[in-house]
Amino acid sequence: MTQPAVPPPRNSSKSCSPSTDDPLRLDRDGGPVRAVSDGPSLSRWQVHGSWVVALALAACGGPSTPTDPPLQATAPAGLNQTSPATAGPGATVAAGVVVAPTASASAPSSATAPKRFAGAAFPPPDYPPIHERTREPDDGTWRPLPMPLDGPSVMAVSTSHPHPIKGFVFVKVVAFDRRYLDLRLVAGTQEPQSKVVAVERRPGLVPSQDQGRLLAVFNGGFKAKHGSYGMLLDGDLFVPPKDDACAVAQYLDETIRIRSWPVLSGDVQKLSAYRQTPPCLVEQGELNPRLKSAYKSRRWGSAVGGVQDIRRSAVGLDKTGRNLLYGFGDWVTPGELALAMKAAGAVDAAQLDINWSYTRFFLFDHPPGGPPHIRETIIPKLKFSKNRYIDKSSYRDFYYVGLRPGTAR
Repeated sequence: MTQPAVPPPRNSSKSCSPSTDDPLRLDRDGGPVRAVSDGPSLSRWQVHGSWVVALALAACGGPSTPTDPPLQATAPAGLNQTSPATAGPGATVAAGVVVAPTASASAPSSATAPKRFAGAAFPPPDYPPIHERTREPDDGTWRPLPMPLDGPSVMAVSTSHPHPIKGFVFVKVVAFDRRYLDLRLVAGTQEPQSKVVAVERRPGLVPSQDQGRLLAVFNGGFKAKHGSYGMLLDGDLFVPPKDDACAVAQYLDETIRIRSWPVLSGDVQKLSAYRQTPPCLVEQGELNPRLKSAYKSRRWGSAVGGVQDIRRSAVGLDKTGRNLLYGFGDWVTPGELALAMKAAGAVDAAQLDINWSYTRFFLFDHPPGGPPHIRETIIPKLKFSKNRYIDKSSYRDFYYVGLRPGTAR
């Protein structure tokens, strides 16, 4: 039977996350969420410099010379320029006691780009379409994203279609150039739930000292009750780690690793932060074999009734470590998300949060004389309030990225 060219209405299956089409809604636990509003799409982003954040970290080997190839002389494009097919749907932990590390996960980093990234390419190499039948003309092509601050180009975006038949299934991957940016984890005011971390230790905001160099915010992981995945931040142990988990580990020396927890557990004294997730989607260049039984096990989450093709997000690293990848997919299964992350260059990747209301990616603008505010979203119709994360707290944990102190403005 021929598959439909467009997806069914999103409400055709019950989801365990709320709809964001209503100005006032309930979260998964029935609690009220403040009214939010649509913002402009990224395709309307105005250029204020030349930066491109490469979250995709797709590097299939860099050039042999230590200099980076110049970006193609094309106008920066916004994240929401989609084809018709995509328009649709370091602390020590012992006996439960945490000793604060010598450096904070939110402390400013060196203005000098890490030498370990010398010779690694940005933007990442373009990659071939995953499936010929559902490919679009620009699949696998990295497009630079404009900067709200003057500085080097440090972001790019690509799109792929990981389903062999359904052309409306897509994944966008944003790549961040880690030579010029910091990645920071922030605890929400309520999530992950913890009985031991003081309220003042979790304001749910981008620190004021970092707001002037803020570029983007994206979602963190599952609620604590959905898997009890561990989290450590600035010496505070919110949720103890578990062995059957992947983790995004941030080291005191600014190294980032995404691996299964048993691989990382011996380094806990070297970590400033970690956020655990369901088992790694991709590890050391290989797809997780357990993805084949994802529907039965539901390790990576699902909608009500076990529906697997939903909105999902992921974070990954390329083999050089220079490029950090954020993936945002609609109507995707865990296996399709993993396939798209690997195609984009991720050798290690972890799934973050899922479902309509909890997958978030925003770019920020910096108006003269005023605080930064959300300007663009990764896809149309994401709901938000413009000052979220700046002076309006997030109850969920999240990541933010910003230019390193001292980067040219």
